[in-house]
Amino acid sequence: MGKWMDGFMDRLAAVHEQNLEGGGQDRIDLQHSLGKLTARERIDLLVDEGSFMEMGALVRDFREASGKISKPTPADGVVMGAAEIAGRQVMVYALDFTVLSGALGDQGAWKIAELVDMAGKEQVPIIGMFDGAGSRMSLKNGAIGLYGYARLIRNYCLYSGVIPQISLVLGPCTGPMAQIPVLSDFTIMNENTGFMWLGGERKSEDAGNADFHMEESGQVDLLAGSDEEAMELTRRLLEFMPQNCWEKPLTIASDDDPDRREEELLTIMPDNPKFTYDMHEVIELIVDNGEFFEIKEDFAPNLIAGFARFDGMPVGIVASNPDELSGIMEPDSSDKYDRFMMFLDTFNIPLINISDTTAYPPGDKWERRGVIRHGAKNLHGYANVTTAKITLVLRRSYGGSNITMGCSKMGPDFIFAWPTAEFAPTGPESIVLAVFHKQLAKAKEEGNYDEVYDFLLSTLREQFSVMTFGKAYTHYYTVNEVIDPRDTRKRIVKALKASASKRELTPKKRRAIKPA
Repeated sequence: MGKWMDGFMDRLAAVHEQNLEGGGQDRIDLQHSLGKLTARERIDLLVDEGSFMEMGALVRDFREASGKISKPTPADGVVMGAAEIAGRQVMVYALDFTVLSGALGDQGAWKIAELVDMAGKEQVPIIGMFDGAGSRMSLKNGAIGLYGYARLIRNYCLYSGVIPQISLVLGPCTGPMAQIPVLSDFTIMNENTGFMWLGGERKSEDAGNADFHMEESGQVDLLAGSDEEAMELTRRLLEFMPQNCWEKPLTIASDDDPDRREEELLTIMPDNPKFTYDMHEVIELIVDNGEFFEIKEDFAPNLIAGFARFDGMPVGIVASNPDELSGIMEPDSSDKYDRFMMFLDTFNIPLINISDTTAYPPGDKWERRGVIRHGAKNLHGYANVTTAKITLVLRRSYGGSNITMGCSKMGPDFIFAWPTAEFAPTGPESIVLAVFHKQLAKAKEEGNYDEVYDFLLSTLREQFSVMTFGKAYTHYYTVNEVIDPRDTRKRIVKALKASASKRELTPKKRRAIKPA
């Protein structure tokens, strides 16, 4: 190698060495003392060993060369490139908190914007890691950075539904950058170090932390106890997704018998319909090896959502949870359902609904919160879903919830019911009180109110039972089959295989207009 080339190689080596040092050893030590990994450590932990190919390594803040900024800005505080996770190609970037506290600079914004565009064109998932103190915008070059932000946000929006988008909030994520995790398909947050806030006054100490966004705002899907756990959750989440919307997710070999029967399913549901049970128990008994990957676990827990497999086939499950608010469909659960359902449909993942709910809650409180329009989003969403859809009704399917959770006339591919299922326009108790109020008033006068009420209720329940009207196959509440609960897993596996090659077309249009 000639001396002329030696000079260039020395300069390149110096750049790489500076990049590895980040903001300096003291800043790296501070990062570790806060319980956080550095940007490069996070990427190395997430991706397959030796697979990371960095891009944009030479980029620096414009002001560094002119001496207008005293601290080094290696890679302009953004480490990014192509890599593999479990042999799958991805694009990944991480804000470097050791460089100017991770504040995003002009060139950093453009770097990420270009990486998202590249991921979209290559049709591979994009994964971003956030740990930065807002924006690093100079007065002179502020417009450049704002244009970069605009391009970054636009690219996320344009490629939404084309490639999976995952964000990890591992430190502060404030200002305009706080929009990116929410624009992504899934957000994972470190519950010890993550913080997300758009701006303005915080009226409580917990505002913006992980529990706040999981339980109250619903803007976080998964919580991690450490950076290491966040990487593991990301890898696991990717297992259920295809590379892009044109592919199907991978089916893996399963060692769990697809015909496995579960005797315990006969004892989970209480004899008295007034009592509740935890739907998680049902889910864990029917999915492969009892493994259920739940999202938004503590947000609107009356509706359960998450991923699982049946005989190795990935699915999304949406289930009422009678153990929480009787499994009602209120605004938060409707939002949770809508977003997850749209993701499943976009990426060709079958949707399995498991229903036991008393429907939408009545009253002034819920009407003021917009229960109608929130519920309408679910109706609109389900009607437009074209991926495989399977409905299982276990007990109560009352009112509008019957439609929202995939009744026979909403287009599920298969709908099964346990013999305990009841279909009704509203709860039988309400109907008894409304229709037979005169008889009940007389019974109260005669001292046999409980006896008359129980008789009327049991008579009505028998009329609403799937075992009664199931004899009329063309009835409004049609089910394909009433099944033995112990065969639930086997039925779902067979239904998934039967619908594997499904093709459903909706009316041609520019786009559907979802309720607000």
